[in-house]
Amino acid sequence: MIGKVLLGLAIFWITPQTARGQGLPFHTPSAMTTAFEERGLRSFTMLQSRGELTTSVTPVVLLPFAPHQRVTTTLVLPVVWKRLGASGSFPGETLTNGGLGDIKVSVKWAFFVKNRLAGTTRLALVASGIAPTGSTDETLPTGEVAPRALQLGMGSPGVGASLIGLWLRDRWAITTSAGYTIRGNHEGFEPGSVARYDVAVGFRIPAHIETIHTRTLQIYLEWNGSVTARTRDAGATLPDSGGHLAYLSPGLQWVVLPQLLLEGSLQIPVVQAFHGTQPRFGVRPGLGLRYLFF
Repeated sequence: MIGKVLLGLAIFWITPQTARGQGLPFHTPSAMTTAFEERGLRSFTMLQSRGELTTSVTPVVLLPFAPHQRVTTTLVLPVVWKRLGASGSFPGETLTNGGLGDIKVSVKWAFFVKNRLAGTTRLALVASGIAPTGSTDETLPTGEVAPRALQLGMGSPGVGASLIGLWLRDRWAITTSAGYTIRGNHEGFEPGSVARYDVAVGFRIPAHIETIHTRTLQIYLEWNGSVTARTRDAGATLPDSGGHLAYLSPGLQWVVLPQLLLEGSLQIPVVQAFHGTQPRFGVRPGLGLRYLFF
């Protein structure tokens, strides 16, 4: 116990004061590799609706290993539940499916760090891999394979990379990121590649952090966008797939304890420029916590 406390105090004192009291964006990846991004656990639940499909996703995010103060690893275990309203095959019936989705593993390296008395500037690279652990062969009561929208995984592995930037001064923080993810082919089905971009502006209350036990409230406003290429199936490009989706995402974070952070966000879709005819997304709420293991 004494060793854990001393380690926690060491992390606190070697990190710039403003960075110690700074929350992390809910949706935008962070360039930080300390505090709640090091040897911790994050879990949150997001509820999403699109046409007749309602999806609840609860990623369990583990940060199990930090070999260096500028390097962290992440393991994401998504628990997924889906409900599909009345379909053509079963008019008036609701179909459901739940379980583990596609697992994601990533490594983050903060290759540029410039700490200042009143903040820090950082750049980080993230490389990630996605394992096709989510089911793709769930069946209907008739024995037919369920619609792809009801399946929990994509069926194919994926790889991705992101560049993240952080500018933090006193109680203000600006985080930006840009990333690209591609998925492989699974039985003729090939999801479109995804280019993602994010911008988050944060404001901390209070202005000054007195001790490691000072409680802080972080107010965030994020813009989270993605541009998805059209899907290919059996060698043909699907016209009603892909497009540009962007959310305006206000959020709050409350650092209750030095190792505990509570957070919530509401994603409001403001850009839905899809190809062809596709259902539109509804507002997406999210609640969660982050816990740091000293």
